[in-house]
This record gives sequence, C-alpha cells and structure tokens, in this order.
Amino acid sequence: MKKLKGFGGRNYGKPEKPAGNIEKLQQQMKEQFEKVEQEFEKIEVSASAGGGAVKVTAKCNYEVVSIEYDESLLDDREMFNDLLIAAINETMRKVTEKRNEEISKIVGVGGLPNL
Repeated sequence: MKKLKGFGGRNYGKPEKPAGNIEKLQQQMKEQFEKVEQEFEKIEVSASAGGGAVKVTAKCNYEVVSIEYDESLLDDREMFNDLLIAAINETMRKVTEKRNEEISKIVGVGGLPNL
C-alpha cells in the first residue's frame, strides 16, 4: 500500500513504528498498576486521634480493618464521635498518600515511566 502525503508532509496510511512502542509501554504500565492494586489490599496504614484514644487501621484499598478506642470515651458520645471522625479522616489521608507514593514509583518523575 502506497502512503499518501498530504500538505505539510504528513503521511496518511499505516502508522509509523513508534506507535508500537507506545502500546508496549502502555501494556507494561497497565500490568504494573494491576500488580500495585493487588498490593494495596495487603498494605495497612494506621492513624490515631485524641492522643491515641482512638486508633483506626485501614488497607490501602480504602477498607477499614479495625477501630480501637478507650472505653472511657463512651461516656461522652459527642467527643467519641469527633475523635472517631478525625482518626478515620487522618487514616484515609495516609492511605491516599501511600497510594500516591506507590503509583509515582510506576509513573516516575514528570509522568515518564520508570520501566
């Protein structure tokens, strides 16, 4: 098949070889992302509030695993509620931070892959 040249010297027809390399890189990155997603199910992150009165542990797939709290907090439900929310929010912030850290290892600096 003969390639047709348009105005400005652009080729119309079959794509050049670099597109094949891009597809290969995309496939490798996809496989690495799938592997990291599986690892996120194993990585746990914890945070606490109220000086350790409430501690929340979650996996990096955003699944809360455990909540530990000081029994004396049950006397003041409003404080318990506030500390629980604070601990959950901090845990989710740490999960997001850990996920971004792991994903940046794949994507690399400036969006260039570290393959």
